[in-house]
Amino acid sequence: MISCRAPGKLFIAGEYAVVEPGHLAVLTAVDRFATATIAAADPADGITVHSDLDGGITLSCGRHGDELAPTSGAGVPAAFSYVFAAVSVVHRLLLERAVPVSAFRLDVTADLGDTDGRKFGLGSSAAVTVATVDALGRYFGLGLDPMRRYRLAMLATMAVNPRASGGDVAVSTWGGWLAYRSPDRTQVAAALARDGVEATLRAPWPGLSVRPLPTPTELTVQVGWTGNPASTPALVAGLGGDRTTFQTSSDACVERLVAAVEFNDSPAIRDEIDSARTLLVGLDAMSGLGIMTPRLHALCAEGAAVGAAAKPSGAGGGDCGIALIERTRPAAIAELTGRWLRAGIRPLPLRTYLVEGDLR
Repeated sequence: MISCRAPGKLFIAGEYAVVEPGHLAVLTAVDRFATATIAAADPADGITVHSDLDGGITLSCGRHGDELAPTSGAGVPAAFSYVFAAVSVVHRLLLERAVPVSAFRLDVTADLGDTDGRKFGLGSSAAVTVATVDALGRYFGLGLDPMRRYRLAMLATMAVNPRASGGDVAVSTWGGWLAYRSPDRTQVAAALARDGVEATLRAPWPGLSVRPLPTPTELTVQVGWTGNPASTPALVAGLGGDRTTFQTSSDACVERLVAAVEFNDSPAIRDEIDSARTLLVGLDAMSGLGIMTPRLHALCAEGAAVGAAAKPSGAGGGDCGIALIERTRPAAIAELTGRWLRAGIRPLPLRTYLVEGDLR
């Protein structure tokens, strides 16, 4: 039996710009996880996937030619879409490498949401995808380094959501703080269709850049949940018009943020967080997407009231916001917690997560 876990994520800055290839975002991994456990099964059972998602469901899969499909013929439940895509892309790689595919049972669990099943916006889809790819890679001895784990998980993610930036996939793979530029998914998808999985893993991915960053030592990231789950694909799909000015400004802001993080320059980091929030407010006004909900406005305002730099994390429209504040100000942190609670915002006790063995 093999068990692997992958962390959730928070966007620090660059959301919406990073959706387009080559644009920059900074993310951090957090200590909430998806876990995938794989064990040999009776050959008569074939491939079975079980998950606690949506209250607990089981999916049996069979091989139809070179493809996997549910044996029930009823299609893949929505809650299983990313897990099934991950199993499918690894299965395709196994066939290309002529690795015998024995029967197995895969169990997937996640603690990336509330007890009632509502998501916190911590990237549960990416985490379950990365954990599944990692577990399958280890079980079948594929020798996957982090870049190939990311690429396999990204191919699976694209099968479900072709517009996904993959920033959450990257940070679930590498952990810690990360500077990330998204690949050209159209070119990657064309390479996959033309050349197969193995060749696509080895080929250049135009636009892609993954750069680990040091974790700031003087600032803490406080996280607040608005209580309203949001759909990132739906919000991103609503973008329209010319966003060149926004993307250019966002890249400049995030590049300054990356430099500030590398120099551990706390005032500069907070300045760029404020700048990133201002850019999102402007994008929201231009697009009418509803990125800045009343509670996200309140989250940011209460952060500013105690001297923190605050903004939405991710697509907005609900989910989480963040506030960066000096660790040496425990009274201000406590005051922020109280202000958030009075505004109907739930503080989440999250910490940056470094993948085991990472010495950053």
